[in-house]
Amino acid sequence: MLSRPLDLGADVVIHSGTKYIAGHNDALVGLIVAKGQELCDRIAYIQNGAGAVLSPFDSWLTIRGMKTLSLRMKRHQENAQAIAEFLKDQPQVESVLYPNKGGMLSFRLQDEAWVNTFLKSIKLITFAESLGGTESFITYPATQTHMDIPESERVARGITNTLLRFSVGIEDVEDIKADLLQAFANLK
Repeated sequence: MLSRPLDLGADVVIHSGTKYIAGHNDALVGLIVAKGQELCDRIAYIQNGAGAVLSPFDSWLTIRGMKTLSLRMKRHQENAQAIAEFLKDQPQVESVLYPNKGGMLSFRLQDEAWVNTFLKSIKLITFAESLGGTESFITYPATQTHMDIPESERVARGITNTLLRFSVGIEDVEDIKADLLQAFANLK
């Protein structure tokens, strides 16, 4: 949809199907897509021997979600683009990182002291470690996904103590903006 790695030269692509592909946060799914019958047969042989297969119900949930994938991704992307532009205009935001595709973006607050207040103030957006569902989620990498990386190394790679990762959901974009605005209003 947003990228076609096999067309760009990859031989194997591994997808997390749990979020965007299945679409509803109700199935635990991993997918492998490969180029060429021989490679696919080798992977299928390993998978068969390892027993790593989806249950019939998880398969059904994933197929159900795939039926609306295009529609959902269009909305994720539209909302993320609108939110990225919105965040650029907020005085509490130092910078916005958005590649202009997909529903994921990151932004940095102006002050590290604001992070906890901001995260406690959001109401519609869920503070969580897992991203990519239909609803809006936000995570604080410094204390969640990247907490085990030494601070100096983490910061050198751009994962500062003011960085927030935001998985923009498919809710009404004005509701997302309103939630951000009321959270920003609590920052002093």
